[in-house]
Amino acid sequence: MGKYHVTNYEQMSFDDFNQPTGLPINRDNRWVVRADNMPWHDLEGQYAMVFTSNRGPKPLPFRLVFGALMIQQLLELTDEETLEQIKENPYLQYFVGLPGYVYERPFSSSTLSRARQRIGDTEVLTMVNEMEDLMAQKGITSKIGRQH
Repeated sequence: MGKYHVTNYEQMSFDDFNQPTGLPINRDNRWVVRADNMPWHDLEGQYAMVFTSNRGPKPLPFRLVFGALMIQQLLELTDEETLEQIKENPYLQYFVGLPGYVYERPFSSSTLSRARQRIGDTEVLTMVNEMEDLMAQKGITSKIGRQH
C-alpha cells in the first residue's frame, strides 16, 4: 500500500451533491445529517498513520473507506451487500463522500476487506462506536441498524 496523504479537506455541501435530474433528495435524511456532523478531517489524520509506505497504489480517500466500513457495521452487512447498498442509494453515496450519484460500486469487496484488515477490526468497531457516541452527544439519535 502506498503512503496516505491527508487531503486538503473541505466538506462537500449537500447542495453540491450531484444527483440525477428528478431524483428528490431530502437534506433531513439520517445519512445526510450524520455525514454533515462527522469529524471527517480529524478521523482522516488517524487513518493516514496506518499508511507509512510509499509503495503500492495510492490508498482510497478516508471518507470513502471508513464511511463504507461504518455503513457495514451499523447495518450489519457483508462486504458484498455493503457495496450493493452504496451503489443503489444516493444517501449512502453522499455519506461516503462521492461528489455525485454514480451507477456503480465505488470499489471492490476485496478492497473493503483489505481496508478493514489494514485498520483492524477492533479499531474499526471502536471508531464506529466513538462516532455513534458523538452523534448522540449532538442529539442525532440513531435509527440506523444495530442498537448496541
